[in-house]
Amino acid sequence: MEPTNRRETGTRPSAMKRYGPFVAIVVVIAIVVAVIAIAGGGSSDKKTTADTGPVTTTGGPVVINDSNRNSVSWGPNCNTKLGTVKIPYTYAAPCVKPFTGDNGGATAPGVTKDSIKVVVYVGDPAKNPLQVASLRGAGADTSPASQKATYQGYIDLFAKYYETYGRKIDVTYFDGTGGPMDEVAARADAKAIADMHPFAVLNGANQTPAWSDELAAHQIMCLGNCSLAVPESFITGHAPYIFGTGPTPEQASDLTAKLVGNLLNGKKAQFAGDALKNKERVFGIAHYDTIDGQQTAAFARLKADLTKAGVKIAADLPFLLDLSKAQENARTMIAKLKAAGVTSVIFTGDPLTPSSLTKEATAQNYFPEWIIGSNVLVDIALFARTYDQQQWKHAFGLALTMARTNQDARESYNLYKWQYGKPPPNNTYGVIIVDPLALFTGIQLAGPKLTPESFAAGMFRAPVMGGTPLSPATSRGHHNLWPGTDWGGTDDTGLIWWNPNVTGEDEVGTVGKGLYEYTAMGKRWLLKEMPTTDPGLFQPKSSITIFTTIPPKYAPPNYPSPAK
Repeated sequence: MEPTNRRETGTRPSAMKRYGPFVAIVVVIAIVVAVIAIAGGGSSDKKTTADTGPVTTTGGPVVINDSNRNSVSWGPNCNTKLGTVKIPYTYAAPCVKPFTGDNGGATAPGVTKDSIKVVVYVGDPAKNPLQVASLRGAGADTSPASQKATYQGYIDLFAKYYETYGRKIDVTYFDGTGGPMDEVAARADAKAIADMHPFAVLNGANQTPAWSDELAAHQIMCLGNCSLAVPESFITGHAPYIFGTGPTPEQASDLTAKLVGNLLNGKKAQFAGDALKNKERVFGIAHYDTIDGQQTAAFARLKADLTKAGVKIAADLPFLLDLSKAQENARTMIAKLKAAGVTSVIFTGDPLTPSSLTKEATAQNYFPEWIIGSNVLVDIALFARTYDQQQWKHAFGLALTMARTNQDARESYNLYKWQYGKPPPNNTYGVIIVDPLALFTGIQLAGPKLTPESFAAGMFRAPVMGGTPLSPATSRGHHNLWPGTDWGGTDDTGLIWWNPNVTGEDEVGTVGKGLYEYTAMGKRWLLKEMPTTDPGLFQPKSSITIFTTIPPKYAPPNYPSPAK
C-alpha cells in the first residue's frame, strides 16, 4: 500500500481506465487563469465585510463537537468518532443534528418548503470545436449526456447522506448556447437561467467573468466550476454569491512569493545551466494577463510580496495568450530576460506559453532556472513534455494540483463506485464532483433557513479538510491560513521538479519520457509553512512520481458499500 517512486516502461490497455481522473484536468485546457482543486469550506465565529454586507458564522445548525458528541442522536449517516458524514471521502462534511420541525418554507429565490432549485450548465461541444477536438484527442469524454449522468449520480449520492432540512434538490440541466469565452452568450444564458429562478448554478461559461457577474446580479449562487480564478476584488464585490475552486489568483501569488523569498533569494542559481548555476540568482517574471487586466491585481500582490521579501525583479514581462504570435513574442521575451542577466525565470500563467518560451531560450543558448509559480496545468506532465527538455530539466516550483495517482487512488472515483458499484459515466468526474460537493457542504452547514447569506456562513463554518499529498487542504473564511478573509478553496501546495529521464505514463496514460517528481514524498505546505531549506529538489530518492495505491495514513474512512 505504500507509494512507489518509479513506474517502468510498458503500455497497458487499461491506461485510460486507470487514469480517467486526470483526463478531468484536460477539460480545462483553455482556462488560463484557473487552478484545479477540490472545493472546500472554511471557518470560525468571525465576520468579514464585502460590498453586500457582513458574512457571519454565528448561529446555524447544531454541529457535532466534543461537548455534544455523546449527548445528541446524530443519526445513521454520521460517524460520531470522526464527526463527519459517513461516506468514504476526505472532504465529508461535519455532522449536523438531524432536522425536525419548520424549515422556514420559501426562505430565498429557488427555495421552497420542499425543494431547492439548482441549474447545472452543460456546454455544447459544437460551440467550441477546436477545444473539444483537443479534449477528445487527449481522451476526455465531452458527451453532454454522460456529463449530466455523472452530475446526477453525485447529486443523488450527496442527497442521500447530507442534511437538506426536508427539501429535495430539484435539478434542471441547461445546455449552453455559446463557448466558454463568449461574453455575449454567457450573459444571455445567465439571464435565461435567472428567469428559471434557481437558488444556485453549477458549472458555466466560466472563461468569462460576465457569466458569474450576471448570475450574482440576479442574486443566484455561482458554485464550483461556475467561476474560475477571478480576482478577490471581484469575489468580494459580488459576495456572497461566488464560491469557486482552488486558491484565488492572489493566494497563488502569495505561495509563489513565499517560495522565492524563503527558499531561493540570495542564493546561487544551482539548478540553472552551466553558464549560470554559479551566479547569485537574478529574477525575472513572465506573467499572464488578459486584455481587460483580470490578473493585474494578482501580479501586483506577487510583486509587493516579493519586494517585501527583499526580492528584486530585473525583468518584468507581461504576456497575453496569443498562439498566433507565440513564437514571435517568445523571441522578444527571451532576449529581454537574457539581456537583464536573469538566471531564474518565475513563470506564472497558462500551460501553452512555456512551449514557445523554452524552445526560443534554447535557440538563444540561454539556460536559466524555470520557477513554476501560480499556474494552470504547467504542473502536469501532459503539458511539460511539450516543452523543450533541455530547458525544462531546470524547472521546479509549485504543485497546486494534488500528487499524481492512478485511478484506484482517486477518492472521487472510489466514492462513486462505492455508492453505485460501477465507475462514473464520464471520465471527467474529478472536475464534476467539485460542484455538488460545494452545493451540499454549504446547504448542510447553512441550517434550515437557507439563503445566500446562510449558505456563505455554512461554507465559512466548515473546518479545514484534507492536507495530504492526495487531498489538498481546503477551507474558507478565517483559519489564520491567509491574510484576511479566505474566499478561495485550496490552501496548500506541493513542490515539484522535472525529471526528463523517468519513463512512465502521463495523466492520460501515454507512456513516454519525463515526469514531475514530488519532493518529500508528496508533502504539501501551507503558506506559513513554506520551507526555508531545500526539501529535496532534484533528489530522486526522497521524491515520488506517482502513488499507485493510497497509503493507509492518507486513506479516507472505510464503510461497507451500499452497492454490495
